[in-house]
Amino acid sequence: MRDRDRVGVGAVALWRIRVAVEDRPGQLAGIVQAMAEHGGNVVGLSIHTDPVGVVDEFVVDVPGSHHGLVADLTRRSRDGDVMAVPAAPKDVVDDVTRSLLLTARLRSEPNQLPEALRELLDADEARWTGLGRTVPDFPEEPESVLTVPVGPLRAVRLRRLDRPFTWTESARADALVRSVLPPAGPAPTRGSVVTHRGVELFVWRVGAGDADALHRLHRRSSAETRRRRYLSGTRDVSPSMIDVFCDPGRGLTLAARPGGGGDPVALAHLMYTMDPGVGEIAFLVEDAWQGSGIGTCLARVLTAVAADWGLAEVRAETVPDNQPMQRIMRRLGATVHPPREGVVQARLPVAGTTPSRRPGRLMTLLGQAGAPGGPAAKA
Repeated sequence: MRDRDRVGVGAVALWRIRVAVEDRPGQLAGIVQAMAEHGGNVVGLSIHTDPVGVVDEFVVDVPGSHHGLVADLTRRSRDGDVMAVPAAPKDVVDDVTRSLLLTARLRSEPNQLPEALRELLDADEARWTGLGRTVPDFPEEPESVLTVPVGPLRAVRLRRLDRPFTWTESARADALVRSVLPPAGPAPTRGSVVTHRGVELFVWRVGAGDADALHRLHRRSSAETRRRRYLSGTRDVSPSMIDVFCDPGRGLTLAARPGGGGDPVALAHLMYTMDPGVGEIAFLVEDAWQGSGIGTCLARVLTAVAADWGLAEVRAETVPDNQPMQRIMRRLGATVHPPREGVVQARLPVAGTTPSRRPGRLMTLLGQAGAPGGPAAKA
């Protein structure tokens, strides 16, 4: 349990309270009920994802001392760790409105990006810096520092002392940066790619006309390959599953075939989940094509798409003996958790992975001698 002494703000005693809630029905209601029992009035709620999972952040008006409420929430939280820091009336604002206003401001003053990011994330410090630094400024508290890529060489470094940055906040910062860069269009979902093993593939978004080819792909795949993909035995895909694959409201499904043509030899899925800012990825690679780098290649494509969608993280679930899938996720930087109820989950943050290299007013500014974050600017 961590908190800081309350700062008086007139007749209002506002606190920003962060608590990890178990992903079970009724858990969030129990947290809100505890706040009500202590006389708290919830005036703001934001749902985040971070290394421990889903975290709820409340802005609460608490009469009198807040210590009893924090102690009660600690008993109800998933990991027993609740953070409470003072808030101010200015924090009771719609996050979407705040982001749009900051974007409008940056259109005319792009060099004020660090200050805008500081305001967006309520950080204590914000300044230009370079990418690729090997020694962190504060190795003893890495969660208190967030580096937001702006281009191939430079970034904005944020520091916040009272609570760690979440993956969701990293995604928000990326989105604000992209809002002042020139339009780049959506991440491509059709075209040729080459795996790290030199295999050329043509990748495209699955449509209803691919149903027969997908059926053939599943029938060619072994029972073991299908079990690793679906966590259970299935010889074929049903028409309803094909509909899910083709539904953009559910997510994205890509198929890959050899560059020379033919039937698809692999499928890759990026599907929305019920956790805000979280996508789930999965793959099916035909047995004869396994080990040729297709899974890693498609995972990189999906990660780029996930970042383009503004997702904070992607997750993959598989069976414990699916070592190839676990290797793919580790290669991308994911954390692979021990098996739980027969399922292994890998979690990968995606924000900050695709800094823009396109020209534009902000990128021109960053390319000038003595530009913010450059050697001359730091001298």
